[in-house]
Amino acid sequence: MKAPTKQLQDRDTITLPRTGPVSRLVRVLYGAVMAWLAFEWLEAGLTWFSESTTPANPWIWVVTGLAIYYGLYQLPASSFGAPWGRRVVSIFVTLLAAAAVTALLTQGELWAPPLTWLLYGLDVGLVIVATIAFLVAVVLGTPGCEMGGLAELIRRLRGDSNAEGPEAMWCIGGLHRVDEWEAGKPWRARR
Repeated sequence: MKAPTKQLQDRDTITLPRTGPVSRLVRVLYGAVMAWLAFEWLEAGLTWFSESTTPANPWIWVVTGLAIYYGLYQLPASSFGAPWGRRVVSIFVTLLAAAAVTALLTQGELWAPPLTWLLYGLDVGLVIVATIAFLVAVVLGTPGCEMGGLAELIRRLRGDSNAEGPEAMWCIGGLHRVDEWEAGKPWRARR
């Protein structure tokens, strides 16, 4: 049996069935890594994040970019509609600009409180929310990105008639690829 072909509805969604045991196991493993990362960042604390060498670490900016896209845009957009994602990002950018100006005026440098507080909270928040999202995606069997699992849960709690939705969110971590692979296996087609 051929693997189902993905149907790109737009750049961010693909059609996939509910996840199977392999996809769920991968999500459990990813969730464990995120939980470990959350613990490490919380243990290191704001003092570590506020060090002058932190902005030179490219991984900080990768996490920040992912937090802005997945946490501030994609999750609200998938849960409440695209305008909400744009609104949340706009509010955050405004707060970011205000924090940067305040840091410059009060501390004489950009990488200082309250800018570092805001970015640390965003980054740690993403890692914690992603850990929870992996668990939700495992329980619900949501295909695609783990943030899609949280979005599905929010839609269900809101009583949305299209709570499950046929669309799987594209995943930077490749979960949609694991789901596509598993969906094409003969033992999955029998269900």
